[in-house]
Amino acid sequence: MATTEDKSQAFAATAVRRSIAYLVYTGGEIVAPPRRIGPLRGATAVGREVATGIVLPTDRKASRHHATLHASPTGAVRVVDEQSRNGTWVNGERVADKVLADGDVVTIGDSLVVVRDEPTDVGDAEVAALIGHGLAMRTVRAAIARVAPTTATALVLAETGCGKELAARAIHERSRAAGPFVAVNCAAIPDSLAESQLFGQLAGAFTGAVARPGLVRAADGGTLFLDEIGELSPAIQPKLLRFLQDRAVLPVGATAPVACDVRVVAATNRDLRADVDRGSFRADLYARLAELPLRIPPLRERREDILALVRHALGAAPPRLTPALAEAIVLHRFPFNVREVQALAAQLRLAAGDAVLDLPHAGELLSARAAPPTEPPDSYDGGGGGGDRDKPPDRAELEALLRTHKGVVANVARAMQRSRKQVYRWIEQHGLDVAAYR
Repeated sequence: MATTEDKSQAFAATAVRRSIAYLVYTGGEIVAPPRRIGPLRGATAVGREVATGIVLPTDRKASRHHATLHASPTGAVRVVDEQSRNGTWVNGERVADKVLADGDVVTIGDSLVVVRDEPTDVGDAEVAALIGHGLAMRTVRAAIARVAPTTATALVLAETGCGKELAARAIHERSRAAGPFVAVNCAAIPDSLAESQLFGQLAGAFTGAVARPGLVRAADGGTLFLDEIGELSPAIQPKLLRFLQDRAVLPVGATAPVACDVRVVAATNRDLRADVDRGSFRADLYARLAELPLRIPPLRERREDILALVRHALGAAPPRLTPALAEAIVLHRFPFNVREVQALAAQLRLAAGDAVLDLPHAGELLSARAAPPTEPPDSYDGGGGGGDRDKPPDRAELEALLRTHKGVVANVARAMQRSRKQVYRWIEQHGLDVAAYR
């Protein structure tokens, strides 16, 4: 049997990297927290009975020595299949020898490994609300710990559903401020009421006006969280800038400012720099808000955390997930981030009476379609019912499926409810190039 010693030693030409492997699923179980292996150096064997490396003793579909991860002197990593029974897959595509990119998902038997570049170790901090074990979330928590004790304004940059308010609350709690945490959704404040709602008003300031302190003074001694700051009315932006500079508010109808000791944390899912360039957001306000910028990465940039988040969202005694469902979850892009994880967990909890959850239990929330929990038979129904189950798809049918699923053979196999091995055989029979459909 040929081993990796007999194979090409070509590596990707890259800068020096520090690669880490995260085992996130094996033997029918989510690994939470993920098992962290690395930094990878030299050859790391992966299999059910390897002496050292990534051992998968409970994975019955993994071969004894299934694959090897090779780390070059520069840190680049490639995976080599060691003539395994069930093949080695990267991001749903079968491979024999492939250089891995940051965030690639390697499927070995019924186990999932996420390979990440972690060039530095930034430390960590205790922020219970922000779950994550990879470098990305460790970086966020460590940054919160550095930012919180200061009085500077912080700007949290993140897509929707990433936990911007959780990060703001963590800054407030670690600051040991005695005052309250006041959250304001800037997108929900009508332009005509924005000034009085934020800065307050005096009785009689306008017809029917009663005295109100405003949201800024409501946070006195504490933290004011301005969510969706990019939606703030242009007319209010200079008034907010004045408050940030003077730490005093001028209520509507007043002639003298009122001092206010408030820590401000703002957040947005917009590109404020682009808004500044377009003239829709003040450059001087942006500079004041972004004294301490803090970026929370989207979930697609930290796949090592996805299954642990799903397990946490499922609650106590979570049901088991089939390998097909676990792989589909890790490969899903989660455009709505952690909020979408919570929606998926709610959908899965509806089927919690089942001992093991499979792809159909996820409904339409995942892009991949339903597949049996084990490798399906090597036959195809051709869309015509049971009498045509042994009829393979013709070239046009297979091409249509490859176009629909953008050349991802794992998704084609799920849609057909057939094994990836069988789909690859049909692709070879018809002489198709999978790369042409991506």
